[in-house]
Amino acid sequence: MIKNKLFLVLSIFFFITSITYAFELLLTPSYSYTLNSTGDTNTQQSLDYTGGRISFLIPTEDSEEISYGPYLGFFYNYNLLENLQNLEDVGISLGLNMKYTTNIIGNLNFLVTAFGGVHTEDYFKTFKTEILINGGVSYNNLSLAVGYETRYYEEESLTVNYLPISLGVSFKF
Repeated sequence: MIKNKLFLVLSIFFFITSITYAFELLLTPSYSYTLNSTGDTNTQQSLDYTGGRISFLIPTEDSEEISYGPYLGFFYNYNLLENLQNLEDVGISLGLNMKYTTNIIGNLNFLVTAFGGVHTEDYFKTFKTEILINGGVSYNNLSLAVGYETRYYEEESLTVNYLPISLGVSFKF
């Protein structure tokens, strides 16, 4: 029920904004390597995850170098899912993505993306914070970025810091 309402709201938003603005669809699959984890119930362990985010970006009015918009992400964290019983197979993340690009030479660009939002492993029953910033390069519509991500798991008193490596592709309309 909640998934259907969320899908409907996002679909309406995407449709309305696509009519009035040029926009960009950014797909960023990634692998996030665990740098460290701290918490009451956790010793240093690997909590790596694989996932991806889909962003719907709208350029700012004053500069095409900066764009922003909502994102939807899906991720799978093998170790965390095995240790905690209340989690489902796939996690979902939602939030705001900000993207900055500037030209270096020809079609080669410098890229910085920032994601801020929430993630849930139990299909919207509880939400936890995620913050991610990436830097890298893009060539035409392909990109490679490395960054730093922090995820908080309040119920488990757990903070995990990641090193995400992302490959991306963007489609501009």
